[in-house]
Amino acid sequence: MKRFFLTAMIFGLAFGALIAQEKNARFTVEVSTDSILFGNYFKVIFSLENANGENFEAPDLSEFRVVSGPNVSSSYSIVNGDVSQRIAYTYYLEPLDLGNYYIQPASIKAGDQIMETFPLEVMVVPNPDGIKQGADKFGMDKNKHPFFDMDENSFFEEFNRISPFMEPQAPTEPPVKKRKKRKTTKL
Repeated sequence: MKRFFLTAMIFGLAFGALIAQEKNARFTVEVSTDSILFGNYFKVIFSLENANGENFEAPDLSEFRVVSGPNVSSSYSIVNGDVSQRIAYTYYLEPLDLGNYYIQPASIKAGDQIMETFPLEVMVVPNPDGIKQGADKFGMDKNKHPFFDMDENSFFEEFNRISPFMEPQAPTEPPVKKRKKRKTTKL
């Protein structure tokens, strides 16, 4: 009987925390930069916090080349009884032309409500020198990831060069150590 009561109490607290959590739900959008040099890409993250989400609808991204995405990640944590969860949809986008663009609102269903993000403006400026910018402040830098911009043949050549799974090469003979000669004297 004690186990049943304890189990019921734990489920009740968890259910109550989830209901309270959905009242504090937030759906936001964040970009790595609001201005970018033409020929580079940037990162967009749509994130839902403190709610279970379903039916995510991305905005129209036809004015951009989608380099990567949607990449979905989620986290769930309980710290000192405070429950928090987050689901994020990440895109890497490259503008197709110069000008001012808007990342239109995305939507997601959280509980019994539909939540939307605010639109964000991104300005694309000329890049006469062909400067390659770092991708973003979120941790992905195109210059540090050589596989990101390779064609298929180059990728596999580089992968085979550094892969631990490539065919073993014939072992080379270890260098021969010269032994130091000892001086001996006869008695």
